[in-house]
Amino acid sequence: MPLTYEMPSAIRFLVPGAVAGIVAFAFSRVMIEPLIGAAVDYEGAREHAESLLAGGDHEHGHELFTRAVQENVGAAVGVVVFGIVMGVLFAVAYTAIRAVLERRGLKPHPTGLGLLLSAGMFVAIVLMPSLKYPANPPTVGLEDTVGARSSSFLTITVISVMGACVAVAAGLAWSRRWGTWRATALAVGGYVAVMLCVMVLLPGFHEIPGPLSGPDGPVLDGFPAEVLAEFRLYSLVNQALMWLVIGVTWACLAAFPRVSAKDALAAGRRQT
Repeated sequence: MPLTYEMPSAIRFLVPGAVAGIVAFAFSRVMIEPLIGAAVDYEGAREHAESLLAGGDHEHGHELFTRAVQENVGAAVGVVVFGIVMGVLFAVAYTAIRAVLERRGLKPHPTGLGLLLSAGMFVAIVLMPSLKYPANPPTVGLEDTVGARSSSFLTITVISVMGACVAVAAGLAWSRRWGTWRATALAVGGYVAVMLCVMVLLPGFHEIPGPLSGPDGPVLDGFPAEVLAEFRLYSLVNQALMWLVIGVTWACLAAFPRVSAKDALAAGRRQT
């Protein structure tokens, strides 16, 4: 009976994202859900005010799921699944980068590489796109521009991820000629320059609801600036927390020996 425990690769790939998803959902439930509730309340008040100004009656739409189900079950499933997907993506990127470094004769520390990669993926997948298109709560944004906003956000995200991949490949290639620090500076500088150009070229969307006025004066104030600012800030912090947990959990699991599913099955047969 062996005294050491070898962790299967499947668990190593899935656990970091699952843990990160649970932590991100807990943060979202405490810090972001109240802001979503405030935005939903404002949306209802605005629809009621618009119907009164138009001279009609406000009709309440029927929701398939209640708010309690949406903010608990629906949000939990969505965030955890998203965390697992990002965790698997992180594991694939980590494995590929480490293999390249080892072929070059380098032996990166698992903890350092894991934390550095999680920070880089946060920048490429979340931070850069959010600088151009920050997260918006319900009510912010017009229905007519949903397609344009979605395609623009997808475009900048794809360009950011591809640019980060090219920057990493270029930095590794240049490190042999110019050294690690100079190659890193050139790669990062090139990536930032490309993203700044993309941000300038892509369209901007400023669709924050303003105040409503009627014949007798103001009827409803504009969307609360405090709610909007806190929603954007906490959404970014939530993503940063998720990627930090992915990196830290991966680093903790890296302390365990690695074994493939085939090797684990073979070891089990030998024990029996």
